Amino acid sequence: MVLEQDFLYWSIIEKLVLNEKYSILALSQDGGEILLQPYRQKHFTIVRLKRIDVDWGNTLSIDIVQAGRKFEQLLKNGVRGPIRVMNVYISSLPPVDDYPSVFEDGYSILKGKIDISSILIHSEQRLEGISKLADLLSVPLKIEMDSFIEEDDVQRIRNHVIASHNKQREEEKKIFQHGKPFFTYIFLGIQIIMFLILEMFGGSTNNQTLIDFGAKFNPLIYEGEWWRFFTPIILHIGFLHLFMNSLALYYIGPAVEKAYGRFRFLLIYIIAGVAGTFASFAFSPNLSAGASGAIFGCFGALLYIGVQNRQVFLRTIGPNILMVIAINLAFGFAVPNIDNAGHIGGLVGGFLAAFIVQLPKKRNVSFRLIGVTATALLFIILYRYGYPQAEEQYSQYTAMQGQELIQDNKYDEAYDYLNNAISNNTRSNDIIFMLSVAEIGIGKFDEAIEHLQEVIENDDSYHQAHFNLALLYVNTGNSSEALNHINKALQYEPENENYKNLKNEITRSNNET
Repeated sequence: MVLEQDFLYWSIIEKLVLNEKYSILALSQDGGEILLQPYRQKHFTIVRLKRIDVDWGNTLSIDIVQAGRKFEQLLKNGVRGPIRVMNVYISSLPPVDDYPSVFEDGYSILKGKIDISSILIHSEQRLEGISKLADLLSVPLKIEMDSFIEEDDVQRIRNHVIASHNKQREEEKKIFQHGKPFFTYIFLGIQIIMFLILEMFGGSTNNQTLIDFGAKFNPLIYEGEWWRFFTPIILHIGFLHLFMNSLALYYIGPAVEKAYGRFRFLLIYIIAGVAGTFASFAFSPNLSAGASGAIFGCFGALLYIGVQNRQVFLRTIGPNILMVIAINLAFGFAVPNIDNAGHIGGLVGGFLAAFIVQLPKKRNVSFRLIGVTATALLFIILYRYGYPQAEEQYSQYTAMQGQELIQDNKYDEAYDYLNNAISNNTRSNDIIFMLSVAEIGIGKFDEAIEHLQEVIENDDSYHQAHFNLALLYVNTGNSSEALNHINKALQYEPENENYKNLKNEITRSNNET
C-alpha cells in the first residue's frame, strides 16, 4: 500500500511536469515534498505535493500552518503576492480522527496574500481523489496503476522526472549563454570617446556643441537632417549623464548580448535607440541626447524573453527587471528635464526589435513580420505626430538664427538666410519680421514695409511690427501713418518707453510743421 502511494505521488508529478509543463521550484532532499509552478497560472500559483502517511488530523493542520510560514518568507524575500497554493497530500490511509477545519475550510494569512487549499488522496478513495485534483487544477490526470508495483517502478518515474527537470534547467541556462559581450563594450567605448571630444570642442553641456555633433534637435530634423535620429545614441550631456548610462549599459548590456548574440544585440540596441529618438521628437521640444532609449530597449528585449519563456523570466531576471523599469520610469516622471518619452520609446522599440531578430534557434516568421510591421508603424506614427510641432519649432529656430545674424550686423547673410527659409515654405510672422529688419539694415525699405504690413495683417497685436513701420514712415516723411502705427504699438504695449518717446517725437514734429 505504501509503495502504491509512492508510485501515485511520482506519477502525478510526472504528469504535471512532462505533460502540463509544470516547473519544479523546489524538491526536498528525500523527495517527499515538491513545489510546482503551473506553466500558465490558472487558479493556483503553486502546487505543493507531499508524500506523508497521516495518523491524526492534527498532523495535517500543523503541516499546513508550517507551510504557510514558509510561503510568508517568500513574500518577505520579494516574491509578488498573492500566493495561492494547492496543497496535495498523498497518504496510505486517512487520519483516524476528523479532518481539521483548516484543512476543510482552507487557510489564509496576511490578509489573503497567502491562501492554501488542501486535498488528501489516500488508498481508500484514490480514484475519487485523483479526479477531484484534476478538476481543481483543470488538467487531465489519468494514472494507470499496475496490480504489482515494485520499488524499481517508483525509482524509474522519479529518475525520469528529475532528469527532465535537470534538462529543463540546462536549457534555461543556455538562454543567457549565446556568446560573450562585444558590442556592449564597443558602445561603451564610443560614448566615452565622444564625451571627451565634446568636452574638447566646447563642452558636453554646451547646446551649440551638442547640435554641431548631432544631438536630437527637432528644427534641424525637420529641415532634413535625418541622421539625428541615430547620432544622439552616442552623445551625453554632462559627466553624470554619461556615468549613469554607462553604468546601466555595463550591467544590462552583457545580459542582453549573451541572450541574443552579438549581431542581434546590435540591431536591438540601434532600433531601440532610434525609437527613443523618434519618441522624443514627437513629444519633447527640447534638445536631447543619450543612450537611455537604447538601454531601455535592452529592458524591452528582456521583456520579450518573458513573452517567449514566461516561467524562466519570472523565475530568474523577471521580477528585478520589472522593478528596475518601474523605478526608472517613475523617476523620469518625477524629475524635471528627463526625457521620459525617449525612455518609453526605447522600451517599446527594443521589445519590437526582439520580435524582429528573435532569440537564437527561434525561427517564427509570423513574429518577425509582426515586429517589422509594428516597428515601421511606430516610426511613421511618431514622425507624423511630431512633424507639426517640429515645423513650429523650426520657424522659431530660424527666426532666432536670423536675429543672431542681425545682432552681429550681418544683414546680408540674414537677408539670404531668411529669404531661403521663406522659399522653403517656412513663413511665420517671426521670420517675416526678422526679414524686414534685415531689409532695413541693407536699405530695402519698400520691401521692409511690405513685409511688416504682412505681419500685422496676420496679427495686428504684433506691436514690434507697428513700431518699425512707424520708424520707416517717419523716415519717409509720412507722419500720419507713423502716428497711426505708433498708437497701435502703444495700444498693445502702453508702458514701453521707446514707443512713448517715438510718439512724442512724431507729435512734436507735427506741431512744429
